[in-house]
Amino acid sequence: MNIQLSSIEQAPSSVPNWHLMMDDLCQPPARRVAKVLGLSLRSIQRYNATGYAPRHVCLAIFWLTNWGRSAVHCQAHNDAVMLAQLVRGLNDQIEQLTGRVDHLLSVGDFGSANEPGDAPRSLPGRRYDAIR
Repeated sequence: MNIQLSSIEQAPSSVPNWHLMMDDLCQPPARRVAKVLGLSLRSIQRYNATGYAPRHVCLAIFWLTNWGRSAVHCQAHNDAVMLAQLVRGLNDQIEQLTGRVDHLLSVGDFGSANEPGDAPRSLPGRRYDAIR
């Protein structure tokens, strides 16, 4: 069983425009945005003026917005629900298999010729005393 909780394909296909994301973040000063993203102040000022930023910059900002945090929370919740159901299913399977083993053990233990022990078990009608 292979469970993959995260993947590069889960990146958002579209993100809100620059101005909407800045509004969601309460219009942080360009200097703070530049510092967080590791970009120049001039680049952030240009993005603020044009309303356009490269996709990789928008993706980085997206995860800080309410939309990004909501997407992460939703995915974490869905993963937790799926894994809880998987654990429940595996526990049910363990119970079934344990029941089968218990049944097989209760059917009878008649011994076997190669069973380890000090002396062979005597079966009805046979005597092993003559072999010793």
